[in-house]
Amino acid sequence: MSKIVTVSIKSIKENPHRDLGTYPTIEKKVEALMRSFKDVGLWEGIIARQVGNKYELAFGHHRFEAAKRIGMKEIPLVVRDLSDEDMLKFMGRENGEDYSTEFLIMLNTWEGAVKFSAARPKKSHTIDIARILGWTEIQKDTATDQMNHVAKACASATALIHGGYLGRTDFEVLSVRAAQEIAARAHSRMDQIDKVAKATNRPKKEVDAAKKHVAKGAKITARESREGTVAQKDLRSQVDVNAFKAAATSKVKESPLFAVFGKGLADSIEKMLNTDKSSEKLNEIAKVVGDVTMEEDHAVLRQIDYQLSELGIRTESWKKRLIPNSVKVVGLRQLEKKS
Repeated sequence: MSKIVTVSIKSIKENPHRDLGTYPTIEKKVEALMRSFKDVGLWEGIIARQVGNKYELAFGHHRFEAAKRIGMKEIPLVVRDLSDEDMLKFMGRENGEDYSTEFLIMLNTWEGAVKFSAARPKKSHTIDIARILGWTEIQKDTATDQMNHVAKACASATALIHGGYLGRTDFEVLSVRAAQEIAARAHSRMDQIDKVAKATNRPKKEVDAAKKHVAKGAKITARESREGTVAQKDLRSQVDVNAFKAAATSKVKESPLFAVFGKGLADSIEKMLNTDKSSEKLNEIAKVVGDVTMEEDHAVLRQIDYQLSELGIRTESWKKRLIPNSVKVVGLRQLEKKS
């Protein structure tokens, strides 16, 4: 059951899961709502619950702040009987729809759910937290639910913050997608460093230094994203590049970082050669090249041949720089031709 009541501004409190001290309202959002309220007024739709003689907002904190600033003394609320979990669910679903580009709002919601779930051991896994907030999606191959990109971004960011590697301010003004790219890559790299270090018995000093380089790489990349100097599609690789630059100026030269990032680069090259879109296109062209008769098509093939030759030259140059004393590998077909 619900009812619409008009209540005093002074009797309204924030959602108990909403941490306005750590995550204040977004100024541009409040200012936009203030202009809207002056033009058309405040529409009904803010849901709350009554606690004693007070009312706790399920959501609508920006609207509430805007109403206060323009001098409203009373506002209408849709009052319902809501549990603590209901309050968290409303917060998660509203934020997921209205503030999907404001990562810190999402992070506040995630941390509220983590705190709520801490008292419920059976609901403390990240997927359980995502389910409460409605931040899941169905995997097509298994028909089971998994965390969506918002939940993954928040989980990775929370791990980095609690580990002391990044601060909340490092995620300011970032979109959810940008935060996910940066936080997920940094978190993943740190996990890989731990695995490599365990397998090779690297000392703790090297491991800690490597993780700090990754954290610095993530901080720099976040700043570059805010400045618009790096494209979103390049954010993950930029974390690696910036981490490597940080490691190059470090006093601790021995590090599991090289093995982790080197393998990542090798995997990327393998993917580029075998499974990326360019390889797929070349494979399709190879299937029909015998049927090409028109001169303009032959001209295109000559252009492709030229670019592949240039790629080969660049590849040889990199091989000489990276492994100058390597023995040249002779392909099986070359050996067959010589014989």
